[in-house]
Amino acid sequence: DNNNYSANYGIEGPTRRKAIVALRRRQVKNMMASLLLSQGVPMIVAGDEVLRTQRGNNNAYCQDNAISWFDWRLVGKNEEMLRFAQALIAFRRRQPNVRRPSFLTGSAAQPGQLPDVSWYGTDGKPVDWHNVHHSLTAVLGISGLDDPAARPELFMMHSGGQPQPFVVPKAASGLKWRLFVDTAAEPPGDIYPEANGPTPPQSGAILLNHHSLRCYVAE
Repeated sequence: DNNNYSANYGIEGPTRRKAIVALRRRQVKNMMASLLLSQGVPMIVAGDEVLRTQRGNNNAYCQDNAISWFDWRLVGKNEEMLRFAQALIAFRRRQPNVRRPSFLTGSAAQPGQLPDVSWYGTDGKPVDWHNVHHSLTAVLGISGLDDPAARPELFMMHSGGQPQPFVVPKAASGLKWRLFVDTAAEPPGDIYPEANGPTPPQSGAILLNHHSLRCYVAE
């Protein structure tokens, strides 16, 4: 496909530069979390969960060689990524709020409820769609769901190259949030499989590192 939005972050191919390796891994976690915590049917290429790259080839079906073969050594080499993906898949299977049977509406089924989805800027105010750059906050309410397992989620997403402060939206500040995913954190703090990680600061101010995503789940 000629629409190739890949990025090498400074060096093409494998590298020993720790900063570039760390950023690449963080971006993989960002993409995996974005995919598995989104509505709809997730599509994963075998090996994505253990950093199988196909050497950057996005159309390798005709490559009967090391480009397309599965190197099983990656499973042991990239255990942290495998754990991350497994925890996301397990959460998705038990959490109906990220796999709704109908489209999101942006509205609440009953007065006083959080809408099924709300979008905010980094300041915690409703997003200005005419002035969106690299950062967004989304709150998924459980409006319209009758499954007792459904829990609200709070997403903070930052694709910029510098750290960015976020503010928890006022509409979501009354809930007790626990950290589920922080792609900028070192393992095992990058994901809490039971969504029982630390709570946000009482101030509601959260600093996200560059190229990172956080997901909180309501208790």
